Amino acid sequence: MIGAIENAMLAQLKAQADNGALGYAWATLESYPDDFDQYLKNKGQLNTPAAWAVFLGLGQCQDEGDAQAGVTGTGRFALVVAAKNLRNETATRHGGIDPASEPGSYQLAEDAMRILSRSDLGLDLVHPVAIEGARLIARSPEIRTQGLSLMAIELSCQMPLGVMRTPDGALGDFAQLHVDWDVPGLGNVTAPLPAADPDAEDLVEIPQ
Repeated sequence: MIGAIENAMLAQLKAQADNGALGYAWATLESYPDDFDQYLKNKGQLNTPAAWAVFLGLGQCQDEGDAQAGVTGTGRFALVVAAKNLRNETATRHGGIDPASEPGSYQLAEDAMRILSRSDLGLDLVHPVAIEGARLIARSPEIRTQGLSLMAIELSCQMPLGVMRTPDGALGDFAQLHVDWDVPGLGNVTAPLPAADPDAEDLVEIPQ
């Protein structure tokens, strides 16, 4: 569900741009990289407008009280948007002469919040997306070199975690652990996994 939410946020931004509602097209829509400065160096000149989605963590979890509903949790996500304008730093934030076709980071953030707020993202969310806040990201040397302005939007939604329990709520005794090992180099591993004929297997008996 976590990865699906990241992808769905980006998909909703793209859909609104594709139907002409924004006046511009997103040039980059990706999951947020681990090392952003290195990502920019590898990219060369970043194509903007750009947006990246990332999972920040899981907040309060709640047991819904029956085996079918399982557990729900409040997921925290961020959407980072970026604009580029070589005129000056103000233009990267405020946009160009025609902000609709040359948006700044403020406009990108406002559009993204409008699109995602109260959206169920087309997923089976318990509660839709809520906007928790937004802030301007400090410009690192690499961000400054590329003439970028970035804003981070924090969002939350309550989502099913898909935790299933046995009918009586007990997990039972953990008496054995069976593991199949599939080694691609041996050439007999094909999807779907696990393979019917594993390359190796282990059976661990747990002392009771």
